[in-house]
Amino acid sequence: MGVSPGASAAASFVRVGGVAHHVDVAGGGPVCVLSAGLGLAWCEWDPVVALLARSRTVVRFDRPGLGLSAPARGAPTLVGEAERIRLVLDAVGLGGEAVTVVGHSLAGFHAEAFARLFPRRTAGLVLVDSSVEEAARVVPGRGVRVRAARAGGAVLGA
Repeated sequence: MGVSPGASAAASFVRVGGVAHHVDVAGGGPVCVLSAGLGLAWCEWDPVVALLARSRTVVRFDRPGLGLSAPARGAPTLVGEAERIRLVLDAVGLGGEAVTVVGHSLAGFHAEAFARLFPRRTAGLVLVDSSVEEAARVVPGRGVRVRAARAGGAVLGA
């Protein structure tokens, strides 16, 4: 993933990995980045931003294909989503600061991955009704899953 140069904290859209991401930055003070759960958008955080922006710089963004962001170019990965958080922060000019990362639901995985991969960039981690993987398992390769989905579709279509 790469970030287009010249993005500023006032920008409504930044390019990350060649994809336009909608970003909203509000308030002032220590940085807090909010990542919404599966299928949700930046605006889901409105009530929280109203409270946090009084004493924090709050960054929220739409992942590709959600809210106002452009569609994804490929399937998401955990490392890719952690990297996306880092690159969004860089793109809005907040790359040098340690931040509090907040992940809601599925985005809890993304926030935790960010904290593990970028510990120097992490001041704190907040998981809001986060998903958990109680019994981690190996998932068959993408090719196996695609073939199984196509076979299932053929059976259902018949």
